[in-house]
Amino acid sequence: MRIERYMRGAAQQAEKTSRIACNAGLVLAFLFAGLFVAPSATQDETLTVATPWEPKSLDPIIYPSSVDISEPLLSVDSEGKISPMLAQSWDISEDGKTWTFHLREGVSFHDGTPFNAEAAKLSLERTFRKSAEYSSIKAFPVESVTAPDEYTLQITTSRPFAPLAGYLTKDAAEILAASSFDSNDEVVEPIGTGPFRFDSWVPKESMSGVRFDDYWGSQARVKTVVFLNAPEEKTRESMLRAGEVDIIGTISPALAKGLTKEPDFTVYKQEEMGRVRHLLLNVANPPLDDVLVRQAISVAIDRDLICDSLLEGMDQPASAPFSSNLYWSKDGLEAPSYDPEQAKAFLEEAGWSDSDNDGIRDKDGRNLKLSLFTYPSRPELPSMAEAVKDQLRQVGIDTEITILDDSAVREQAKGGKVDIYLVSVNTLYNRDPDTWASYFTTESHYHDCMNYAPDDVADLIEKGRETIDQEARKEIYDQLQERILKDVPVVYLTYYTGISASRSDIHDYELSLIGKHHLENAYKS
Repeated sequence: MRIERYMRGAAQQAEKTSRIACNAGLVLAFLFAGLFVAPSATQDETLTVATPWEPKSLDPIIYPSSVDISEPLLSVDSEGKISPMLAQSWDISEDGKTWTFHLREGVSFHDGTPFNAEAAKLSLERTFRKSAEYSSIKAFPVESVTAPDEYTLQITTSRPFAPLAGYLTKDAAEILAASSFDSNDEVVEPIGTGPFRFDSWVPKESMSGVRFDDYWGSQARVKTVVFLNAPEEKTRESMLRAGEVDIIGTISPALAKGLTKEPDFTVYKQEEMGRVRHLLLNVANPPLDDVLVRQAISVAIDRDLICDSLLEGMDQPASAPFSSNLYWSKDGLEAPSYDPEQAKAFLEEAGWSDSDNDGIRDKDGRNLKLSLFTYPSRPELPSMAEAVKDQLRQVGIDTEITILDDSAVREQAKGGKVDIYLVSVNTLYNRDPDTWASYFTTESHYHDCMNYAPDDVADLIEKGRETIDQEARKEIYDQLQERILKDVPVVYLTYYTGISASRSDIHDYELSLIGKHHLENAYKS
């Protein structure tokens, strides 16, 4: 994993906020092969992380758990490839409908019951039963789940479904023990196989886990991990400076730049594979129902300036869903570039001119004004919204910015009040391009923000799902990318680098390719 660490400058005194009590640390020495003793390290019993993400549920189908309590059959390795987790290997039948998973032996759930094919079957059947409620797994065309023997699991689909392996890496497909559920099929306590067992949950505030000493993999080095919800970046920064937390997540490039100058802190950067910031354009709302206006918006934005100024040079401009280092990117894709004169020409062609010379274009007595929404949990987005507003103003488009959380924005979108939605979304969250393609379906969380799901696009998406051969799938997603860039229901702005920071006495912490905090090996000296 490519993690860049920076350590610099002198620590500053910060405001005091409520303190998190940690258990006393232990001093440990590690003896290697009887030849030498490594430098001693104080092993604090607790690691505390502050993030903007609220722990909304104990059920991984509803919301991902901050703590590594449960695990899926498959995972994502440091190179972004689908890799074994609770399944050691898998194969697909010739007709592409039967997936056979060979499960890891000798694994126990946190309640002491064995992990086996029957346990996996029970958990996944519940996942598929609830799939109609949650769009992240709604696409599963599962016909049956069977357990031919103790450590073999088979999933049969009604039609070939190439993204299945990718979807089985997602939180919604994590395996929970039977004792996790009540008689109504609801999670009362998540009991998984992960390195930490569930300890506590305070809705909207915190979630904690305790080391599972019988974990099948490498045992965690700390006893307890605590994740705190701190929506404001300034609050997270203050908590870090005051020593109230050990790690803070989802920080802006501006804060990262400041912390790199101070030796008391370490900054971690990870280019998140597939995550991209982009504008969703509501093609059902005039004037965005005109592709010329959408094209004008795309070429009116100076992506390089945004990256260099607002993002401190930490991110790269994006004009397509997949960066060039990813397999699913399309070579030679003709992508839009910054051209304000062309933007003005598009608007003129669409009939929008500045008849009263007030700097805002108008048509039939109506000014060209759009609503732009974004959310604050990714702290750079409000500033990016202001930059987009300024750049659109230069070509005669007026925008009104509203900052709300994501769920509130989507509620506004249902009423048609959202013209433009600035989001940061991972297009390969499950390592499969169907993640991205699914945004252009009527089942998507973001459908009301775009209202873009043409029949021929839907046909391409289904064809991509049913094509097992990877090279043939690649051609389908190449076609889909060309179509999206032509129709412009979205405007891609920048690729995303995940950034977190810790106090300098934290060691072996990692930030994953999909932005998760890996605490299994982390410890405090």
